Amino acid sequence: MQKNELFLSFSGGGFRAALYCLGGYRRLVELGLSPYVSHISSVSGGSITAGVVMCALKEGGFKDIYDFDNRVTKPIKMLAQSNLRNIILRKSVSFHLKNLKPEFPQTRFSRLFPEALDKMIFKGILMKELPTRPEWSCNATCLNTMKRFRFKPSDMYGSSIGYCYDIDDIKVSFAVAASAAFPIMFAPLRLYTKNRIFVDSFQNNSIISKPEMIYLTDGGVYDNLGSEAFLKHNNPCIIMDASAEPSNWPDHYHAGYFNLNRRILNVSLSQIVYLRRRLIYNHSNKNIIQLLIGRSISELFEAEKKLRSWKRALPDYPRNYRELELLTANLRTDLDAFHDIEIDMLIWSGAVRMDLAAKSLLPELIPEDRWNDIPTFSSYDQHLIKQILQLGQSRKIFGKKHRSLSV
Repeated sequence: MQKNELFLSFSGGGFRAALYCLGGYRRLVELGLSPYVSHISSVSGGSITAGVVMCALKEGGFKDIYDFDNRVTKPIKMLAQSNLRNIILRKSVSFHLKNLKPEFPQTRFSRLFPEALDKMIFKGILMKELPTRPEWSCNATCLNTMKRFRFKPSDMYGSSIGYCYDIDDIKVSFAVAASAAFPIMFAPLRLYTKNRIFVDSFQNNSIISKPEMIYLTDGGVYDNLGSEAFLKHNNPCIIMDASAEPSNWPDHYHAGYFNLNRRILNVSLSQIVYLRRRLIYNHSNKNIIQLLIGRSISELFEAEKKLRSWKRALPDYPRNYRELELLTANLRTDLDAFHDIEIDMLIWSGAVRMDLAAKSLLPELIPEDRWNDIPTFSSYDQHLIKQILQLGQSRKIFGKKHRSLSV
């Protein structure tokens, strides 16, 4: 273990996760701690943020928070307000009308997803062009083996499949799309292996048999926290967990076919998250902090207080936004257009929790003049914030969720 190396994990959860994780990493930049981040493991929506961060680092480190906002925050915000889901839907309909080719819509969505990501934010950048620090693991789920499959700038690896160093054609957009291809909307992405060699590093790099086609779906199907990469290490690790919290259906609720099937899938995904959280909680590494979006900052503070003895008193974190924090935590996990207020609240939620985690795990690295400085809560009227967040709890497949995306 290297001194002062920090591992980060970005969970799944659509744009909710992308923006929450953005807030967390942004806070590290503000505190001057981003150079200490040695590893990032990401899943689904969290992979969008990790991918943008890594592409920005390709051009060099962040000079200050304004440089970070220009190169990372700005493009992620633009993506979160673009209604990516509907862009893919419209292109799919247009393609179908032009070609009249018999094809499942989900298959077209999966082909168009990486194309849209590439055009809007990743600009053709290849995985091999990314820096090797931080070491990024972009995690998907391999349906061939029912296990984790991950992409790195140096290689790709699948449990029971082996390592492949032939990644010259793997774009960042493809890796992120594979990590974020949520079932029901997206069919599994296909990775052709005909001309690729996979080796077993535990058997003197001997060539091993491989499937002709690897089918990849959302990394959250296997591990929505992205924790698999860190379980063998004892470094300080912060898990940005924006996973959905289960909620009861209201009385007299009548679910249609789509919602019933989605609910069945959510039961399985929810159990995956809870089992992972329990595994991490019982892990021998006590330098892991799980920043659950569904737990208020005051609850996280009290939990950390029981686990650690601090040499310095932590700042006085806000305790009067509990209702708004819960509404933020229950925002939809979708790729539609998010309102300015939803974006601000998700970024703030990630930032204030990261502030607590960083000052708890790495107090010796925090500049003296930043110790009592905490992320500022939204300047919008709280009644308006509540209205927008309440509206953002559910999905809307057709039409606009919000009349306007700004106040």
